[in-house]
Amino acid sequence: MKEFQRKQIIRSVIYSVPFLIILAILAVFLARGAVRVVIKERESLKYARNLEEKAVALVLRKKELEEGIASLQTEDGIKNEIRSRFSVTQEGEYIAIIVDEKQSSTSTDAYVLSWYKRFWYAIIKGK
Repeated sequence: MKEFQRKQIIRSVIYSVPFLIILAILAVFLARGAVRVVIKERESLKYARNLEEKAVALVLRKKELEEGIASLQTEDGIKNEIRSRFSVTQEGEYIAIIVDEKQSSTSTDAYVLSWYKRFWYAIIKGK
């Protein structure tokens, strides 16, 4: 009988309003912490993907630079680079520059009327 009374007292304490409020507050804090951990995990995944993309871009850039260095180590590569940067020629070479005729930006008509003015003049001339 005493055991039954002891269990009854424990149940009354566990199911009391203050104890339930304390448990609810504890559950809120635990849930808040779990949500923060999930958010940080997502942010770190985004950051890791961003770093991987940068690493791939850097590897590609390194490959391009190595190819550029390899081409500059040959005499033809040096000449081509000088020509592309400074627009120079070697002795005996000539450059032909072909220039198109300038096209006038205005039409051949000196003055072009808008559609409603042409309509109005057509009505007036008709009289």
